[in-house]
Order: sequence, then C-alpha cells, then structure tokens
Amino acid sequence: MMWGRATPVLAVSAIFDALRLMFEMFWFFGPALAALYCTITTSGTLEAWTFGLLGTKTAALVCTAGAGLVGAVAIEMIAPFGVIMAMAVGFAGWLTVGIILLVTNGRIFKENALWFAGSLLVSEIPIVGSVPVITLVVWKMYRTQIRVEKAALQTFEKEQAASQLQQQNRRMARLLQDRAETEAADDEWYEQAHAEGGEYGIPEKAREAA
Repeated sequence: MMWGRATPVLAVSAIFDALRLMFEMFWFFGPALAALYCTITTSGTLEAWTFGLLGTKTAALVCTAGAGLVGAVAIEMIAPFGVIMAMAVGFAGWLTVGIILLVTNGRIFKENALWFAGSLLVSEIPIVGSVPVITLVVWKMYRTQIRVEKAALQTFEKEQAASQLQQQNRRMARLLQDRAETEAADDEWYEQAHAEGGEYGIPEKAREAA
C-alpha cells in the first residue's frame, strides 16, 4: 500500500469534512451564500431598471445588509438547522468513506476498525464537529497500514533471503559431498589398480587386452 492509492479517499474525506464545517458555521455561511445569490440574481435587473445608475455594488450592499438582518433575526433557526445538517453530512461522509474502504482496501480495518468507528462518534458531536475528524482518522488508518505492511514486507524479504541462502548452502554441501565421494571412489580405484597391475598401476586384464 502506497500513499498514491490513499489520495482519492483522503480527498473524498476532506470534501465531506469541508461540507460539515460549512454547516457547523451555517449561521455565517447561510446569510453569506444568500447575499451572494441575491447579488448575482438582482444586479442585472437593478442595472436595467435604473438605466445603469445602480449596479453590482449597490446590489451587493443591499443584499449583504438584508442577509445580515435576516441572519440576525433567524439565527435561532439557522444555527440548529446547520447543526442537524452537519450531523447528517458527517454520517453520510463516514458511510461513503467506509464503503469505499471496504470495496477498495478492506484489509485496512484489520488494524484500525476501532479508530474508524470512533470517528463516527466524534464527527457527530456538535462542538467538535469543526475538526476534520474523518480526514484525520483515514490518514492515520492509511499511515498505520503502510507502516505495518512495510514491516511485513521487510520481514518477508529477509525470510526469503535466508531461505535462498539456506538452499544455496544445501546445494553447495551436496556438491561438495558428491565431489568427495567421487574423489574417494577414484582413489580407491587407483589403489586397486596399482595393487593389481604392476609398475604403471595398470590392471593385468587391461595389459592382456592391450
């Protein structure tokens, strides 16, 4: 496992964490998005109605003031809505990332199942919801997996090298044993030939055949 394969999952986690943060601060982002939408939709109309006297700046000023006023009045409804949506987005992100991990890299849960389960609990706490819990936990899970698998690979490579060295030593010992047996057989043959054959160590039968 390398970090290149972890990057897409981390990107998905970061997107859900960003959405969760936006809803956690919806008391701010809600009016801000409303002001932006109002400015975009009304600036052209306002400019046409006033024959170019009033345009984008005026629309932005009016929309920002209106959105701020509405946000201040409706904050008691906007804030709880943001918290509920943040919890929903957090759960959806946790579920989505979990399914991706199960499909693409199920063995990551061998060492990190409790961490991932704990990330759901932390992400659903409103006060701690602004922390990118899903991204941090997924990053830690991948880091742990990479470290464990790297150590396992090094151990496997050492075991393979030791096994190959042992096999080489066995082959070498077998060759040396075969050579020693061959030399012993040759020495025995020469001694027997010398005992039977006379001056040049040639057996009597060999001289008669010659």
